[in-house]
Amino acid sequence: MRDKQNAKVDFLEKYATRPTLIQDVERRLESDGRLGINIGLEEGLILKSLCSQPHVEKVVEIGTQYGCSASWMAMGLKKRGQLYCLEKDPQCLKNAKITFSHPLFQELGSKVELIAGAALETLAQLKSKGPFDLIFIDANKKDYPSYLKWAHEQVRPGGLILIDNIYLFDSVFEDTCPENLPPKMWAAMKETLYLAFAAPNFHTSILPTQEGLLLSVRSP
Repeated sequence: MRDKQNAKVDFLEKYATRPTLIQDVERRLESDGRLGINIGLEEGLILKSLCSQPHVEKVVEIGTQYGCSASWMAMGLKKRGQLYCLEKDPQCLKNAKITFSHPLFQELGSKVELIAGAALETLAQLKSKGPFDLIFIDANKKDYPSYLKWAHEQVRPGGLILIDNIYLFDSVFEDTCPENLPPKMWAAMKETLYLAFAAPNFHTSILPTQEGLLLSVRSP
């Protein structure tokens, strides 16, 4: 399965080009030995396409890292967008600031508010700014159920919730936790899947990207 997914990504690379802004972010990630924690080209194009929809303006990103996914979303949002980006890692915060101050990002025109700290604490600050049109979750995996519960409450009718890495290295297909994964992380991802598909007033599916991208749409 993984070989087929890699072939699909290689195939996409023939047709879709990484924008200069994304290349800059990925160079810094590679230099710091962190390339791979970011979303790939496939997920980036999906986020850009969804954020280009006219009803998407206010976006929350839980787990900003170096600002790669935020950059993709800003390309779709452009000048009408407001991005609230949550991150706690000091190195990621430093690099996210570099990304958001890049001239190419500034040209896109999206407004960005970078919020430092643990997401479970900082999310409370955002309630007064909601409801939100799109919420993207790509952070501490063991806290995914809590992030999703918050998103269910804060996304507007017709709004979108996206969760990356939902396959958790294909481990969610197993009945027991693999030895190479923390049991709490594996159990949290299983719980996330249950919460997503059991939630009333949400239509949920999984886009079969390399790591699995869960998509939930709140009923209008």
